[in-house]
Amino acid sequence: MSDIYELQNSKRKKNADKILYEYGLWNFLSKIGQPHIIGSYRMDLMAWNDLDLDIENSCMSREKLYQLTSFVLDVFHPLWYEAKEEVNDEGKRVWFHGFHVLIDDELWNVDPWFFDTETITKAEAYCDGISSAVQKFPVYRERIFRIKDALREKGLYGFYQYSSMDVYRAVLEFGVQDSEELIAKFEKK
Repeated sequence: MSDIYELQNSKRKKNADKILYEYGLWNFLSKIGQPHIIGSYRMDLMAWNDLDLDIENSCMSREKLYQLTSFVLDVFHPLWYEAKEEVNDEGKRVWFHGFHVLIDDELWNVDPWFFDTETITKAEAYCDGISSAVQKFPVYRERIFRIKDALREKGLYGFYQYSSMDVYRAVLEFGVQDSEELIAKFEKK
């Protein structure tokens, strides 16, 4: 694997650790429920500054949502912030917090979600499956980083365009080699 991707991944994980441990987010979340690191951090595939967390929501309440809001605003002074309670497509109550913060002059997206244990277990299994496949076939690792970088440079990587899950599926299930092939195979309008 290219050293540049390893260095970028390592730097991003170090800054994610700063958010979690130096700023105290992990400790605060642990008072509300059991936090779980998921997403690209868990898979060791951090191609951009995004930290995804799932927290078991059996003890979550609107009052705790407000306490977490206060903590995030006081500690991180986010550039953007959203918090909400909702019922998802499966009829389950979930809580979402999302915020953008500058860490070492770099913009970070942090998304703590509060889910039931079953949903978190499925998310962890998904992440661990991707991680396992990438460990078996290291060529996939660099390919995933290259495709994510190329999509981001084209303004096509993110919530409304191609997601990390799209990239993992394209590479691992369909053997996609680059961003052009991904776009051609999975055209999104």
